[in-house]
Amino acid sequence: MNTHTDRLTLSDGASIRVRIERGPTGDAMLHEEYDRHPHGSAIYWRGNRLFLVWGQDRELLPIENPYFEFAETVEDAAETALAFFASTAENVITHAREHGIPVEACYAA
Repeated sequence: MNTHTDRLTLSDGASIRVRIERGPTGDAMLHEEYDRHPHGSAIYWRGNRLFLVWGQDRELLPIENPYFEFAETVEDAAETALAFFASTAENVITHAREHGIPVEACYAA
């Protein structure tokens, strides 16, 4: 079992991957590792379902997009999480280009 997905290069040259942290009950926390966003997001996988981990309280929000909702195995969940994070990052890159701002500015606290 791998601990990371392969790196994916985004349209602006930055790279992204997912770190897989297996839980004791067969579940997994899937951590975003993104060059431009050092404190990336996370997705929790349990019972074939994917949940976005949100906020300081780490609330679990079910993902309700048919492309990213379900995965049969932890490997599939990691690849689905990578696709989710990459899609989100590409949307931010597009937004930044359209507004003539650096991508990093979109991730400023």
